Amino acid sequence: MAEQVELVPIIVAIAAIAIVIHLTQTVTVLTTLVSKLALKWRVKQRSSDPPDGSVTGVFVHPVKSCRAVSLPQAKLDEKGFYGDRRFMVVYPAPRWPDDTRHRFLTQRQCPSLATIVAKIDETCLILECGDKSIEIPLQLEGTDQKRKTYEAGIWDDQVTVEDMGDEAAKFLQAIVDADQNCKSGDEGDEAPPTSMFKNIRLAAHNAQDRLTPSEFVPNSAKTWLGATPPVSLTDGFPILIACESSLDELNKKLKDNGKETIPMSRFRPNIVIQGTKPFEEDLWKYIAIGDEIFAIVKACPRCKQSCTDQQTGKVSTEPVSVMKSFRALGENPEDVFFAQNAIPLGRGSIKVGDSVRVIERGEPVYR
Repeated sequence: MAEQVELVPIIVAIAAIAIVIHLTQTVTVLTTLVSKLALKWRVKQRSSDPPDGSVTGVFVHPVKSCRAVSLPQAKLDEKGFYGDRRFMVVYPAPRWPDDTRHRFLTQRQCPSLATIVAKIDETCLILECGDKSIEIPLQLEGTDQKRKTYEAGIWDDQVTVEDMGDEAAKFLQAIVDADQNCKSGDEGDEAPPTSMFKNIRLAAHNAQDRLTPSEFVPNSAKTWLGATPPVSLTDGFPILIACESSLDELNKKLKDNGKETIPMSRFRPNIVIQGTKPFEEDLWKYIAIGDEIFAIVKACPRCKQSCTDQQTGKVSTEPVSVMKSFRALGENPEDVFFAQNAIPLGRGSIKVGDSVRVIERGEPVYR
């Protein structure tokens, strides 16, 4: 009997915890429901209004930091556009002997990655550079064969990736070895590559182990239980949206400073929009593109990768230098902003020519 009495407080505590968890989940579901219904109402209110712009470009980047592929239409999945940044180039970054950990390699270290064209068909990933190409099967033949897996770092995240084999590695290694501008380490490290980039690999990210930064995700973009959406191998968000008028304004300032103008490819967007005022996208919170809704979460800070010609891999000082005169809008004066990070709320398709309607505006986020 004494033992039963002693168990009562424990049972009561467990029951209280269960009630709190249940109430928390209920509140989360209700909050999410209200957010989604309110957004749906605002979308309906704007559905008959004239469009604010239209889509002029749709792009995917199958391999992170390789050249963009222009498409007439792209399908959305849980991570963004299907086939966008699902592969990345990595190099060994062990922290102790026998550690198989790797880290992502980008144009920030090796600008020549911009010269690699990557395409995905039903069975293969195709890499092309100059007159050389390689086809890499997406699936190994034989049901008993599995690809080697290991951990790879991308910014502050660690993800599980699958190695795409030796032939892909050899193809990429030759390009990296020939890059006279290749620098080792992460951005800002100007040491020579030496042995760090001598074991380049191509890795695929098929896991659901990386999430969009929760602090920027509105309730309407979360699951019913408050989870943030997964993301691929982008720098943090599923979709990047840019506007032609903003590029025109930037190019005007480049010309005023005696600099050459640049194409939109420097900023590597997924969706390009025309018909808006310069940088008005800073104020967007929700937009409708065709039948799909996007939450616009924050402006995108630009690094030296935007100074790399996406056809030749040649690096210059622009546009970042000129952008510091009018787009250094955050707390860090070194951060300059162009284009908007976005989260799709649906799983439909976006095509060139789709109308764009701004559903809600608000204060810009420069972080």
